[in-house]
Amino acid sequence: MPSNSFELQRRACASDVQTVRSKVPPAFFLSRMGITQGTEMAFIWRIAWISLFFFPALLHAQEVKYLGLSSTQQRTELRHPPSPPSECNGGGCIGGGMGGGSVADGAPDQRDPHALGVYLLQVIPTEIRPDEPFDPEFKILNTGRVPIELPIHPHLSDLQPADESVAFSYFSFALVVQGESEPESQGSYVPALGFVELYGSHEHDGTMIELRPGEWIRVRATLKLHTWPAEAVCARLRGGFWLRKNTYRPQPGGAFTDAQNLYPNTAPTPSIPVHFLRASAAAHPKK
Repeated sequence: MPSNSFELQRRACASDVQTVRSKVPPAFFLSRMGITQGTEMAFIWRIAWISLFFFPALLHAQEVKYLGLSSTQQRTELRHPPSPPSECNGGGCIGGGMGGGSVADGAPDQRDPHALGVYLLQVIPTEIRPDEPFDPEFKILNTGRVPIELPIHPHLSDLQPADESVAFSYFSFALVVQGESEPESQGSYVPALGFVELYGSHEHDGTMIELRPGEWIRVRATLKLHTWPAEAVCARLRGGFWLRKNTYRPQPGGAFTDAQNLYPNTAPTPSIPVHFLRASAAAHPKK
């Protein structure tokens, strides 16, 4: 018998995860629809032909790229010219550089034919400690009516010009995992958030990809949470994204980055049950 409430909670979460992993045979659904085994193949062929007729995008439904980032150490540092010499007088010294950034915001437009669905296919492990990395796997599907371009390069540093004083533009695409409560928790907030970013530019071949309607890419990454629940809790993780166009403007001693959020419409995707554990004892040294 479990010795405490924490162990009971852990087992309950594990049971929920196992339930989601189990698969119900397709014949079950067919029988519920009144379709016998003898007419099963005819039914499947009919549905296939109807789908191809009404949904031409399905003709292009395929995975076009897989990115494995779990063992990739991303390079994201950007250079800038050195700081000017400090000017000193009797009242002190003035010098150094400055830096900062801005984000231009907006909102989705339902009339926009561009749309994406970011599916969280799996999370390994499903018992997550906030101070330890875990591996999510994403499926990024073009659910819109027109092609869409996305950045797919892991290294931002590769996109910077050789001259560190020259401004340049690039796209960034963040793949996000975000916590949410179990349905029976009646919408209680779960402050869990983590993400990995990809980068690209039309100036660098192979760093951007075009997805036609129905096409997708898969990305597996290793990340840590930036925010997490204070206590152990059964919850869920859902995939999401943000897409930006950025301009990096270096100057002596610093740089400014201007970012513009882009808003393809977002297709709803299912979430995955997980168990957020307490941080390990090593993450909380004794005073």
